[in-house]
Amino acid sequence: MLARRAFDGLRRTRITARRSIALNMKDVGEDGNSTSVPWWRRSSVIATRATSSNATPSAQDEKIATEATSRAQASVLATFASWFANRSGTIHPAVKMTYRPQSGWLLEANENIQANERLVFLPSTLMLRCDGENISEALRRVIEGVPGEFWSSKLGLVLLRERVAGQHSAFAPYVNLLPSVHEGSPTFFQPEAIQELQYAPLVAQVNKRARFLASFFRAAGGAMTVDDGEAYVNESHPERRRVEMTIDANALGWATVCASSRAFRVEKSSMPTLLPVIDVCNHSFDASARVRECENGVELVTTRDLKAGQPIELCYGELSNDELFLDYGFIVEDNAFDTVKLRWDLKLIELAREIGGLATAPIGAAAAVDDEHGSSTSIDDVVLLAPFQKQALERIGLSADGGGNVELNIRASGDVMDKKALAGLRVLYSKTAAEASRAADAPYGEIGARVVSTDVEIKALRTSMALAALALGNFPTTLAEDRESLRDGSVASPQARLAVRYRVEKKKILIACMARLNASIEDALRE
Repeated sequence: MLARRAFDGLRRTRITARRSIALNMKDVGEDGNSTSVPWWRRSSVIATRATSSNATPSAQDEKIATEATSRAQASVLATFASWFANRSGTIHPAVKMTYRPQSGWLLEANENIQANERLVFLPSTLMLRCDGENISEALRRVIEGVPGEFWSSKLGLVLLRERVAGQHSAFAPYVNLLPSVHEGSPTFFQPEAIQELQYAPLVAQVNKRARFLASFFRAAGGAMTVDDGEAYVNESHPERRRVEMTIDANALGWATVCASSRAFRVEKSSMPTLLPVIDVCNHSFDASARVRECENGVELVTTRDLKAGQPIELCYGELSNDELFLDYGFIVEDNAFDTVKLRWDLKLIELAREIGGLATAPIGAAAAVDDEHGSSTSIDDVVLLAPFQKQALERIGLSADGGGNVELNIRASGDVMDKKALAGLRVLYSKTAAEASRAADAPYGEIGARVVSTDVEIKALRTSMALAALALGNFPTTLAEDRESLRDGSVASPQARLAVRYRVEKKKILIACMARLNASIEDALRE
């Protein structure tokens, strides 16, 4: 009889969870009617304070609103802290979790902390993952239907389930701390802000994610219902709550960005996991803490001494601005790991040769004086390759058919031109099999490596410089124009401003690359 009453109570919990879906997940306007406006963009979601007039609020109004917000944040944080401690999580007494309007929640040192001290301990019971044992079979089947490259959507589905469960979720205090909007993520950019990016590789990635979200629900008619099922709650797991949720691309989009911007892969082979408290640490390439596995969980440990008031920061990885922007919604100025992407394309190389004043310079088989190993190979009527050149390109890992399948990276410092690209250009201009072989062997592709003749080296560098110039010319605006638009306020939208700042960094990379290549050309000419 007692078991029967317990299960009757669980069924009532399920009904409550179903009602919460209509309020939180479906595209329903304030009047109850359906709307085409995504729920994350509606003023009822975004606004923190509503007024009945268009009048500018007084200083007293602003003070009252600020105090109310602070009290609400303090209440949410207190509930979260109690939940965290009750589930055996621990936080160093000198660490405080605080809220900043511009950056959200973050961790700071409230007192001086020494290096190698444990700041946070997180047991496995406080980790939210998409391969845990408490996931119902119905939800697991949906997760398995998500391609591996969209791992954040896999984890997002679990997060959505917890959000729909509301107060019955074991992670409710954590979910309440998550942002309701992700203005910095390009997934949520307005079309005009996407256009401001002016960089095709990133736009392609944004569109790829959007297409996945749309296609994932297409077969279900735009929305999908996932029910944990009656078997999910049983005598072995009486603490569980059965949840049935109806989700669409809007809801999964929110959860996907939450997951991608907050999850950690503690081990290379492990699935990314949401780690409460630890996941509010901001990023720095000069991190002051790191996450590592420990007995029964994970811990956040200082990597150097911290002074009171200093932020506790993690390094999310040696990530380019593309990766930081897509997954976390921010960029880093002068990011040493940022790149501009090109592809190995012989047609593009021929175009670069024209603008670089090398249209008449022999290339491929025309440059070869040592072609006794067989007849030349035609590549799309663009470049004829001597057999030894074809073999050298394949050894480098470049497509000898010039199809543009190999991705190359341009950087602002170090080996500014992709090593494969520079090595490949040296091969194309090589006159002999021996010279092509030297160009293709390690240390291949390094600027300043004297592996080919001065004439070949200068042609390869000039072509590299022209390729960078072509990439820079693909942007419809100049670096100076972008900087002026940021100064004069002509770009008003925060999303558009972030997009302009992003493309500024790409142009800085290309200009720095060209300067470095030009200096190398001058060095070679002096030899």
